[in-house]
Parts: sequence; structure tokens; C-alpha cells
Amino acid sequence: MKTQVLTALMLIFSISSAFAQNTGTLKVFSEEPVAVYVDEIQYPSYDAISLAAGTHYVKALNKDGARMYSNIVTIKDGEVTTVLVTAQGSGVQPATATANQPAAQGAVASQNGTGILNIFSEFTGTTIYLDDIRQGDDVRVVNGIPAGNHYLKIIKDGVGIFGELVAINPGQTTTVLVKNDGQVAEKILDSKAKEREEYQSNKIDVIYTSNSVSTTQGASTLFPGYYGYYGYSSSVTNTSQVSDFKIIQGGVKEIGDLGLANLAENQNVLNRYATIHRSVTRQMNVGLGMFLGALLIGGPVLVDIMVEKPFLHPDGTTAPDWEIGVATAGIVAGTFGYVFVMGADKKYPRHYYRVDDAAKDAKEYNRKLKEKLGLPENYDVK
Repeated sequence: MKTQVLTALMLIFSISSAFAQNTGTLKVFSEEPVAVYVDEIQYPSYDAISLAAGTHYVKALNKDGARMYSNIVTIKDGEVTTVLVTAQGSGVQPATATANQPAAQGAVASQNGTGILNIFSEFTGTTIYLDDIRQGDDVRVVNGIPAGNHYLKIIKDGVGIFGELVAINPGQTTTVLVKNDGQVAEKILDSKAKEREEYQSNKIDVIYTSNSVSTTQGASTLFPGYYGYYGYSSSVTNTSQVSDFKIIQGGVKEIGDLGLANLAENQNVLNRYATIHRSVTRQMNVGLGMFLGALLIGGPVLVDIMVEKPFLHPDGTTAPDWEIGVATAGIVAGTFGYVFVMGADKKYPRHYYRVDDAAKDAKEYNRKLKEKLGLPENYDVK
């Protein structure tokens, strides 16, 4: 009796073991979220689907329900089969891999051994994923990868710039080159709509302008001192081109030399302005003091001289010399003070920059702005 029970148990165990071993793994990788169905059964998690060995119908639908992949997949006992679903709606089913563990640096070798992956990239600041497992930033070598096919994905600035299946052979090195071609740069740029808008709103342009200025010299033969319509005129008109430049931010706002100097942190221009501003302030203070002093002191004396009933000297008498002197001094001092005040701001130059220096500072500011926003250096270069 014991022998029969033992035999039955061994038979059950053997059958269970046979069924347990007669399975393989399906891994599906996609460039965008998809719904994966195997034999019309949906698998919410499709990074490692355990399936019975044999053939299965696999399909993948995107978020809109459109079919991205549809094919018969062969699952082999104890092996991993990998399927890549691309954004163009085409799927790639490579040969199966005998590794049933995720690839990572220092992974233990499978029964068929491991290989090495070398990654040469023309980009920096990238994040490397192998079978959706993060390997690190700007990784150049991944060791100990189980032999077979693996999904290599490279992300830069949140954008996938590379996503392909790579074959790892035991004891060999597989090399991948990621080139900085126009399509990748355009893909990264398309993902930065907000950054591009911010750049366009803050970039600096130095715009050259040229105006025609006409000057006329001469005199009329009939009316000396005049020229023009009446009589014969010996006047000569000369027209010249006057060049200038404007500093514009965001294509609409004129910020002037000081605005650019502050943004570009040009201390030489700022120091020059500070020196001139101190001189202007000092001249205005002197002129205002003279004008107010003349008004407060000379004003009452001048009024006393001009009114019919004076209050500083006896009525009916002529103003004494001291009043006339004070009034005269007040008028002179007030005039000089007014001239000082009105002429002070003429010390400010039209520009603190030379046009070529302004263009250099604008270019450097724009370069730093693009670097800050993560835009390529050649963006918006004309």
C-alpha cells in the first residue's frame, strides 16, 4: 500500500515538474503605452509574461485602439522571447534569448554565458536603460549581460533618442553607435515648445537702422537771410545717411544699452553709466541750489524794486544800490542755475556701447539663455 501511494506521488510530482518546466517568458517593449493581448487575453503587465511553450497570437493596441503589432510568436521552453513594438506601428520579433533574468551591470551569467555592450554616443547627458532597467547616466559599457536580445533605450532631456533591440552574444562585445543626426535634434527640439517660447520672449536682438538727414545752406537774392520759394536761391541741400542701432528684447521691447548691460552683466558699461550719472546729479544739485537761492534771496528784492509801495526802502525813493545789486545777482545766479539744470542730462550719451560690442554681448546672452533652457547652441542662429 505504501509503495502504491509513493508511486502515485512520484508520478504526480513528475507530471507537475514537466508542466512547470514546459514554459517560457514573453517580454514586450514599446516606445509608448500599449495594451498587450496574448491569445486574445489582455495582460496589463507585459514586461515578463509566463506562457506555455509553443506558438501564441500576440497583438498590441495603442491608446486609441489602433493595432500596433500583430504576429504569431514562438515561445520556447525555458527561454525568453522579446518583442519590440515601434511607434510607426511595426513590431520586431527577434530570436529568443535563453536568459530569464533582467539584464543589469554585473548580472550573473546564464547557462549560455554573458556578453558586453559598448555604447558610443555623440550626445552627453543621456540616461541608459536596458530592458527598461536603468543602467545610469552617460554609461559607456554594460558588463555581464545574459546572451540574447535586449531592448536598449537612451533618454535625453526626457526624450527617447534611441530604442532598439540589440543582440548579445556569449563572450563577445556588441557595439552601438548613437549619432547626433538632424532627426534626433529635431525630435528633442519638438519636445521643448515651452522652452522655445520662453527663449523667443527673452532673446536679445541688435537691430541696425539708417536714416536720411537733409541739411540746406544758402540765401535768397531777393530777400537776404532767406532762401527758398521767392527769388533766385543759392542754397545747397546735402543729404547724408545717419546710422544707429536699437537693442530689442523678445522682438518687441526696446531695452536700451543699460538693459543689455544688466542682462549681460557688463560691468564696464555699468561703471561708465554710474560715473556719468554722478556727474549729472552733482551738476543738477548745484544748478538747483543756485536757482532756489536766487529765487529766495533775489526774488523779494526784485519785487520790492518793481512794486509801487516798496517794503525794503522808503516809499517815494529810488531803490538803493544794494537792492539793485542783489536783484541783479539773483537774476544772474538764477539764469546760470537754470542752464545748469537743463543742460545736465545732455551729458548722457546716446549709447554706452559700440555697435559691435553690443552685438557680442547680445550673442553671449542668447547663448547662455539657450544653455539654461536646454536648447541646442545652433538654435535660432541665422
